[in-house]
Amino acid sequence: MNRDIFDENDMLELFNYIGIDDKEDDDIDLKMDDLRKKRLKKNLLKQIKNKNSVKKFRYKAAAAAIVAVISIGAAVPALAKNIPVLNSIIQALDGRGSDYGQYEKYSKSVNKSVTDKGITLTINEVLCDDSTLMIGYTIKSEGNIKDIIKTGKELMEIQSKDNSFAPFALIEFMKIDGKQADSGSGSDGKYLDDHTYINSETINISNKNLPANFNVDIYIKKIHGLQGNWNFKFSVSEDEILKNTKVFKPNTTVKFEDTTINVEKVSFSPINTSIIFKGKYNKEEYRDANKRKEAFKQDMIMGNMLYDEWFVFDDNGNEITSKGSSGNAIDNSTSSDFYYDLKFVSSKSIPKYLTVIPYRTIYPKEGEGKTMRPVYKNIDGNYPIDLSQGKMGKLIIKEIKTEEDKTIVRYTAEGEAPFYQAELLYILDDKDKVVEGKDNNFEVKKDKNNPNDYIMEFEPLDKNRKYKIGTNPGEDIEIRNDLKFKIDLSK
Repeated sequence: MNRDIFDENDMLELFNYIGIDDKEDDDIDLKMDDLRKKRLKKNLLKQIKNKNSVKKFRYKAAAAAIVAVISIGAAVPALAKNIPVLNSIIQALDGRGSDYGQYEKYSKSVNKSVTDKGITLTINEVLCDDSTLMIGYTIKSEGNIKDIIKTGKELMEIQSKDNSFAPFALIEFMKIDGKQADSGSGSDGKYLDDHTYINSETINISNKNLPANFNVDIYIKKIHGLQGNWNFKFSVSEDEILKNTKVFKPNTTVKFEDTTINVEKVSFSPINTSIIFKGKYNKEEYRDANKRKEAFKQDMIMGNMLYDEWFVFDDNGNEITSKGSSGNAIDNSTSSDFYYDLKFVSSKSIPKYLTVIPYRTIYPKEGEGKTMRPVYKNIDGNYPIDLSQGKMGKLIIKEIKTEEDKTIVRYTAEGEAPFYQAELLYILDDKDKVVEGKDNNFEVKKDKNNPNDYIMEFEPLDKNRKYKIGTNPGEDIEIRNDLKFKIDLSK
């Protein structure tokens, strides 16, 4: 498997590294718990068109079960009541958790529909800043939409039989100002009912040098296995959002073991925080993925640099949550070998500086077949409940309260990367089955008045059954505090 180009074929190979006992073959919940632990959720559903690109867009739903790992969506009719009039699909699917993004305020209506073969596809809205294009869309079917849009376990089974099968994505058929879109991600799409599905896509445009107003062409020839024609043309404007975007050019240089990078641009828009940097390899041989793998004794190097995942904190020490990243090798460059655009949620205010702590995900070596299980404690009504995450820190469960339609867990994360840690929360029932998140959504909600306090909602617990709550030790990542650096935003 090519470690630098991670596509859907590689995804299937990665499943071979997951060590699960034969006796667990029928327990899909626990299998997916392991997948979540390896944080493959950041890598599975990407759509890479440029073979030099590496993309790790992070999906909003933290998955303990299969639907949150590889599904575009889950059957959630309840979402319809959560989005009464669907004013903004992007806001509904992306504007959650610790995000201060003003998606609905800046989104622009398109509302263009095309019907073919009994399928109506509508481009509802677009939203764009200086590095990201977001598109919200709806697919309606005369028949059952689940026969067209595949999700969850069914999608995984199809992909295991057919490597070429990938989730439907607009980016595959999209041109931006006449050029093929090359990297992007899907959101956590949802079924509204048996005939209606909504989703949003995020397309990276930081390397496009686009004008403030540009054109988008989408010529869709296939929605999963259904052949047809759904063609769209519309224009996009960045003007309004750019007026409210603050851009810095810090020119911060940092030397890592394998690369030296220069942070060229940091921007704060109403929908994103973006950090763009270019890098050079410290040794010419590091350009070769196999030589880099050998040099760092690592079975898998996912990107162009070893520590391409960053925890970022503002000048008050509050973590700015990662959305993901995109990057490309820079061909025939005399000054740089690659670039990255790291995306984070919109910040509440503009900080004076950012603090960065690099880390990397540790993937199991081929043939090891070892995985770490979460450690659980009984839910017995006594609080607080401390859940150790090893050297990373701990979760402190303050309250678990079951209401009519949901169970609410209130907790604190203490440690090096609070939001990252807060995502690693699980509940098991008395049959060791993972309790689903409310509406199949494992979203972490951040208490905006108390930065390290969090809420996660689950399906309602049965008062007549016993449950356990747990977390992962967090030993699947290597945090490099010795590589910590600051990005000065005074320039």
